[in-house]
Amino acid sequence: MICDRGSVIEQVRKYIAEQRLFAPGDRVAVAVSGGADSVALLRVLLELRQELGVVLSVTHFHHGIRGAEADADHEFVSRLASQHGLEFHAGFGDAPSHAREGGLSLETAARELRHRWFANLVAEGKADKIATAHTLDDQAETVLMRVIRGAGGRGLAAISPRHSEKALIRPFLETSRAEIELYLRTLNQSWRDDSSNRDLVHTRNRIRHELLPLLEQRFNPAIRQTLADLAEVARVEAEYWDREVAALFLRLVREGKPSRSGRSSARGDSKTWHSILPA
Repeated sequence: MICDRGSVIEQVRKYIAEQRLFAPGDRVAVAVSGGADSVALLRVLLELRQELGVVLSVTHFHHGIRGAEADADHEFVSRLASQHGLEFHAGFGDAPSHAREGGLSLETAARELRHRWFANLVAEGKADKIATAHTLDDQAETVLMRVIRGAGGRGLAAISPRHSEKALIRPFLETSRAEIELYLRTLNQSWRDDSSNRDLVHTRNRIRHELLPLLEQRFNPAIRQTLADLAEVARVEAEYWDREVAALFLRLVREGKPSRSGRSSARGDSKTWHSILPA
């Protein structure tokens, strides 16, 4: 485990470059919940913003859960943004109502509302990208959860470094939660703890607090890194086959209506597709 401030910065700098997560001039809204991971992401990007050439702001979404505790999270993040002279984008929603209306789990409802808020920020031109603080631990938990529920190769890819359609980027996927907390302590930077992260009703929390520690202790001390590596292999393989299939599609399928000869018979603006492979 790396454990000093410079090492964390270098690790994230390298990952950003490898994954090409930023371009000079990007307006990046950092999603800060108030927890250790997101606060650390903001502090790291503040240290790197000049060399990356990006403009930072802070976004925080209040899900309408946890009452006064969530209100305090909002105030904490607002003050943090102000301390660093950053624009603050605050969103509010009612996740419990959204869950009931849509027949969703509370976690899924909260994520939908949060992502809708992020999309609005991008659509309104307030940000080009949203940076979220998913860590190596989040990756390991997600892979394990999908193995338990059943997943193919694409599912094992779990959390990607970027989600282009949603303009999301994740610079912390190679950084562990333990490294993040040590980094914050070197800065004497406080953070907020979300009490819902300890609620074992949620599958992810049971994996985080019960299953992963058991696997770590009894089977593989490096299980988190192993699962994260599995996700990366699955992601790279999926991207490879996507490229190969796209290239083959262009070679083997032509625009137009099928004919006996296999030649395209496209006319006007009507677009259909047919294979030129033999039946």
